[in-house]
Amino acid sequence: MLRPPGLLYSVDETPPRAVFIVAGLQQVAVMSNSLLYPIILGREARLSPDQLLDFVSLSMLALGMATLLLCAKSRFIGCGYLCPAGYTQFYLGPSLSAAQIGGLPLVFGMTAIAGILQVAIAPVLRRVRFLLPPEIAGLVIAVVGLSIAVLGVRYGLGGAANNGMTSEYFAIFAISLTTMVILNVWTKGYLRMFCLLLGMVVGYAACAALGILDFFAIVPREGLPLLRFPSLHLLQWRFDASMLAPFAIIAIAGSLNLIANVSYAQRINDADWARPNFTSLRGGLGGNGIASVISAVIGGMGINSYGPSVGLSAASGITSRSLAYMIAIAFALLSMVPAAAALITTIPAPVVGGALFFTAAFVFTSGLQAITARLLDSRKIIVIGFSFAMAMIADTSQDLLVRAPALLHPILGNALVLGTVSAVLLNLIMRIGVRQRVTMKLDAGHVNRDTIERFLTEQGGRWGARRDIISRAIFGVVQVLEVVGDVPEETEIEASFDEFNLDVRVRYKGAPLVIPERKPTPREIIASEEGERLLAGYLLCQSADRINCKASGTMAEVQLHYDH
Repeated sequence: MLRPPGLLYSVDETPPRAVFIVAGLQQVAVMSNSLLYPIILGREARLSPDQLLDFVSLSMLALGMATLLLCAKSRFIGCGYLCPAGYTQFYLGPSLSAAQIGGLPLVFGMTAIAGILQVAIAPVLRRVRFLLPPEIAGLVIAVVGLSIAVLGVRYGLGGAANNGMTSEYFAIFAISLTTMVILNVWTKGYLRMFCLLLGMVVGYAACAALGILDFFAIVPREGLPLLRFPSLHLLQWRFDASMLAPFAIIAIAGSLNLIANVSYAQRINDADWARPNFTSLRGGLGGNGIASVISAVIGGMGINSYGPSVGLSAASGITSRSLAYMIAIAFALLSMVPAAAALITTIPAPVVGGALFFTAAFVFTSGLQAITARLLDSRKIIVIGFSFAMAMIADTSQDLLVRAPALLHPILGNALVLGTVSAVLLNLIMRIGVRQRVTMKLDAGHVNRDTIERFLTEQGGRWGARRDIISRAIFGVVQVLEVVGDVPEETEIEASFDEFNLDVRVRYKGAPLVIPERKPTPREIIASEEGERLLAGYLLCQSADRINCKASGTMAEVQLHYDH
C-alpha cells in the first residue's frame, strides 16, 4: 500500500502509549453516540430505569467484542482494518416492530437470525462482486456520509429530542462543531488528532453552562453502585416467521453498509486504492455476523460497522488496527460501571449532532472521490444519479412512502437501504447490451489521436474503468501506431475489460515491434533504422504493465495489458 499524505499512524503501526490511550478513548466517545439506538429501543420496550441501565451496559460489552471481531486480521474473521462497531438506524425499525409484537425476546431471536444470514453471505461475497463495482461502492459510501450528516443535523438542532429547534441546542451544536473544525484545520499534533474528543468536551461544558445536562434523571432512587456486572434477567429468545423478511432485508442492507465502511477504511490507508479487497470484506462480514449473534445472545440489538468511527480515523490520521484492543478493554470496563451507562444515556443531543456532522464530511467526500476516479458514461450517470436521488427521497419525503406495503418499509424508510438497492438493480439493468470486448477498424493514413481517444474513453465510461488506466492505454496505442508510421489498411484496435484487467490489441500489416529487455543506448538508437523501434518498444514497456508482440504472415499484433 502507498501511504497517503496526512496519515500519522497506519493500520499496521502502533502509536505511542499516550496517543494509543487517548485515540482509543476518542473512538469510544464517538461509538458511544450509537448507543442512542439501544436506549430508544429500551425506552420503547418500557424498561425500568434499572433494566435500561443493564441493557445499555450489555450493549457496551457487545460493542467491545464486536470491534475485536470486525478489526481482527485472520483468514476467516475480521477485515484487518480499524473499522469499529456501532449500532445503526438499520436495525432500529425492525427491532421496534419486533418489540411491539413479542418484546425484547423476539428482538434478540430475530437479531441472531440476521447475524447467521450475514455469516452465510460472507463466503459467496466474491462471486457477487459484479453487483458492487467501485463506483457503486463509492455511491454507498457517499450515502452513508449523507445519512450521518442528516442524523447529526436532527440531533444538533434539537428535533430528535424536543420536536423543534431551540436556540440553546443550535448554539451548543455550533460551538462543538466549530471547535472540531478549528482544531482539525488550524492546529497540529495532539490537538488535531483529538479534535473530536476536545470538541465534545467543549460541548459538554456549554451544556452545563446552559443548564441542559440532567445526569440524575436516569439514576434510580436508591442510587448507583460503583461497580456491578450487568444483570442478564432480560435474556430470552423468541422467533416469529412474520419478522423474518424485515430482518433478512436489514441483514443484507447491513452487509452493504459494512462493505462501504471497510472499503472506506481500505481507501484511507492506501493512496493507490483502486477497488475493494474482497478477502478483507469477506472476513469483515463474517466477523460482523458473529458479532450480531453474540449481541443477541447476551441481550443486545443488531450491530454493524460504524461509519463515523472510520470517518474519525480519517480526520485524525490514526488508522491503527491496534486501537481495537483499547476500545474493547474500555467498553468492557465501562459496562461494569453503572454511572458510565447513566452518563451515556444523558449525552446531550447537540453534542452528538456536532460529532456526527463533523465525521460525515470525511465519509461523504471519500465516496465522491471513489466515484469520480472512474469514467462515467450515460448509463453509469443514470445509475448513480437516480440512486442518489432515491436516497434523498427516503430522507426528505418519508410521508410519501408510508402507504407502501409494510414489507417494503425497511427499504423505503432508510436512505442508505433505498439508495443501495436502487443502485444494484439499476446497475444490473444498465449492464444489458454492454460488451466486454469491442473492436474498431482504423482508416488508412495518418494516426488520428482524437478517434482513438474517443473510442477508448467511451468504452471506458461504459465499463466504469479508471481514468488513469484509460489514459495510459490511449498513450500506448498512439505510440504503437506512430512507430508503425502511416496507418496501413486493415489496422484495428481491440479492447477487452473485466474490472481487474484491461487488454488492448493493435493489429496492423507490417513488421512487428521489437520489445527490448533493457533500455537501448544512444548509440544503438542512432546506429540503425531499427533504433527508433527499439526506443518505442522500451517506452511502451514502461507505460504498460505487460506488453507482447507477435507476427502471423504479413500481420503483426501488439498486446498491451494494464492491471486495473
